Amino acid sequence: MNGMKLAGIDINRKMLSEIAINDPKAFAELVEVAKKQLQA
Repeated sequence: MNGMKLAGIDINRKMLSEIAINDPKAFAELVEVAKKQLQA
């Protein structure tokens, strides 16, 4: 969640879980963005 906030992605946990269930590809992209922010 911290990586997403650093990336400027404002999404709550419930919506994040909905994305993970309904659109795994989009969820994976969000995870990659968050990981990159944490590494920066």
